[in-house]
Amino acid sequence: MNVKHIVIVGSGTAGLTTAITLKSWFKWYDVSVISSESIGIIGVGEGSTEHWRSFQEDMNMPIEGLLVRAKATHKYGISFEGWTTHTPQYYHSVSHPPITIGNFGGSYAYCVSNGLQLTKTLSWRGMKDGLIPYSVDDDGNENTHLNTNQYHFDTHALNASLKGIAYERGVNFIEDEVDFVVKDEDGWVDSLYLKGAKARIKADLFIDASGFNRVLLKEMDDQTFVDYTPYLPCDSAVVFPTPSREDGKILPFTRARALSSGWLWEIPTQERRGNGYVYSSKHISDDDAQQEAFDAAGYESDESRILRFKTGYMKKSWQKNVVAVGLAAGFIEPLEATSISISLQQARLIASSIPTFTKESRYMIDDYHRLMDQVMENTLTMISLHYVSDRTDSEMWRDQQNAPKPELLERLLGLWSERCPEIQDMPHSGFELFNPVHMWHVAQGQGVLNPDIATMQLNAYGSHTPSRQHIDEVVTSYMKGDVVDHAEALRRLADSQSA
Repeated sequence: MNVKHIVIVGSGTAGLTTAITLKSWFKWYDVSVISSESIGIIGVGEGSTEHWRSFQEDMNMPIEGLLVRAKATHKYGISFEGWTTHTPQYYHSVSHPPITIGNFGGSYAYCVSNGLQLTKTLSWRGMKDGLIPYSVDDDGNENTHLNTNQYHFDTHALNASLKGIAYERGVNFIEDEVDFVVKDEDGWVDSLYLKGAKARIKADLFIDASGFNRVLLKEMDDQTFVDYTPYLPCDSAVVFPTPSREDGKILPFTRARALSSGWLWEIPTQERRGNGYVYSSKHISDDDAQQEAFDAAGYESDESRILRFKTGYMKKSWQKNVVAVGLAAGFIEPLEATSISISLQQARLIASSIPTFTKESRYMIDDYHRLMDQVMENTLTMISLHYVSDRTDSEMWRDQQNAPKPELLERLLGLWSERCPEIQDMPHSGFELFNPVHMWHVAQGQGVLNPDIATMQLNAYGSHTPSRQHIDEVVTSYMKGDVVDHAEALRRLADSQSA
């Protein structure tokens, strides 16, 4: 058996990006998506990481066209508000890497040593005022919308856009639901029996993108779940939309505001804002969580929904000829917008294996799981870092003082108490979402980096002056750069696309 026909169950973001990836790279393969309009889509707004830009470029999907169709906005980072008492607000926005001597990030260490927030020091001006960098290409044509590699999307508009692209690439869509799974004598899936058509559809590889339902994966033998509940307190979310800002400004960043029992996201799209209070049901009731979210947002919505989730992942998300992506494979809470990016990495890794995949394949599946273990450990480490906080003003935050920490985070906290972060601190295969450059920003904001340690290293390397000069050069270049109102730039883009 060689893969020639692939069936994907589910047409959310994970299913559609996987379909587009596989059909774009393997044009001669038959790729079909089974989905039902009755199942619907979870979400009122989604954020991405920088991996989305790579996906669009790899798939030859024009950035500006999707910005218009998906009602998307620029995302230059995340504003963390109220996560600690010592730093009421900080950004995670990697706009400029550190200058280094060996592995030592001198310019970042200079900021830590001198009490300068990394993003506020090394990022362009105007972000908090709804401004974005303005630029033109060599021919004088505006290319402002190519300055960022992260975006906010209207979930439903993004889904419609991705479906259209998949249709154009030749993906087949089947409006139906899976009734039951048919296996052969070896336990491999032979076909799926469809409820509506009352017929079977055969394939060589089946991809489960059915979300927490795990329509296909739950039929396989190994149901081992790696539970992250001990490390992450939240298990619920109340999601709701709110109108755009009255002043018309569109902030080019996600807001993540810590509340009594979790945190509230605010994602600006072109026509409204998507909100969600991610909370611990152990520490607050659904009704109280909803009211706290409405109070924080300054708006009471009649479109709110309560969602439940369990943090962790399926240890064996690829079994025989079934592989799960997206929520079907696992979920770590929405902090840092990792869900879409993990799905994109899963699709890339699947693509690496399927050209030569047969029933005799063993090492490729094992290696897929090795890499996904690293991706999930990396993501858990980053998310858990945000809960290293000095807050003690509510039961949930007090509980975090003694909560267990993942093994990698425990090691990093110890290491960073003795020296500044360096690139070799974390396992790296190229598929992980975060590296120490990202960690610098959050670790500084959460107060786990020691200014005295940074000063000692700066003295040893003689890095004070070159680091200060580098920072001055960055600040000067940003101050010279032109900026434009984010909302106005998006309106101009929409007008140009419709002309």
